[in-house]
Amino acid sequence: MKSKAAKLAIVATLSLGLGISVLSDPITYDGTNVTVAQASKKNKVLRYKKLAKKAVHVSKGNMYSSAKLSKISHKAKNYKHTTFYRTKQAKVVKANKKTAVYNYIKSSNGKTKGWIWHGYVKNGKAPKAKTKTNKAVATSAKSKLSSSVSSSNKISKSKLKSMSKGFETGHNIKTMNDWLIKPGKKGSGSLTNSKGYLIPAKGTKLNMLDDTSYVATLSNGHRLSGMTSHPKYALEVMPGMHSNSETFTNKSKHWKLYFISGNGENGKKLEAEPHAGYKPISHMNPQLQNGFGQLGININSDPDSVLYNWANKTLLINKVAAESGLFFK
Repeated sequence: MKSKAAKLAIVATLSLGLGISVLSDPITYDGTNVTVAQASKKNKVLRYKKLAKKAVHVSKGNMYSSAKLSKISHKAKNYKHTTFYRTKQAKVVKANKKTAVYNYIKSSNGKTKGWIWHGYVKNGKAPKAKTKTNKAVATSAKSKLSSSVSSSNKISKSKLKSMSKGFETGHNIKTMNDWLIKPGKKGSGSLTNSKGYLIPAKGTKLNMLDDTSYVATLSNGHRLSGMTSHPKYALEVMPGMHSNSETFTNKSKHWKLYFISGNGENGKKLEAEPHAGYKPISHMNPQLQNGFGQLGININSDPDSVLYNWANKTLLINKVAAESGLFFK
């Protein structure tokens, strides 16, 4: 069983969006042309310096989990419209014996953070995203909801605001999860686009929770949960609460999410009860975990309230444990 410190890092990871392309590129360069492989062995931090908190934004470069630059945690290109806050810097001696300055930046909700070369950090808040959403995951933002779309598929401004606030702060997750569990009405259109990515029903739209995470309704009435930066890992949420005694199957080519009833393992409201063929999400590669940053987990809950089966493309989340906020108290 992993320690609380280790799982705390996983909580942060699950709340982030990260392109997994880094896995296929064994040699990655940062702004000073030093490979990550070199960095992991030879980088040395000379000193740290606290900075006055200031709003900044980034659009390129790598973000690292520590100032030693041993591990890439994010790709800045995925956060062009996210405002970060710079709070400290580190002077690092690189493998080539040259020094470089790295800034520590963190998003306003604290979910996205890391060290990035100071040359990639720009002062001021991030530019707003264009109103037109990615065609791979959404219909045009210019198209309005038609009168034929069921009201159960719409989210009022006040409801969406509440869901968004709960998601961004990581505390009131229940509002979003309750909406995901309750199915909407069937609509028209395909479940997926030509790339196999899940898309909203025709005439509906993505309801953005933050810069990248969203919820929507599929043409079959099931809810959709995903991230614009990771359309491959969008989730079809299966309606209602399910028993852990069920056999969960997935014959589709996309991911599915089931909410599990009960109080979790040993009734402690902390971890999901074990299920044959599934692993705790803390066992998943951290870089892959970032593809599921849209999951509704309280910031103080155990990340292992979620189980996964990679081959089956299925996630199981114990709702009580995920929303309890008991693990890190």
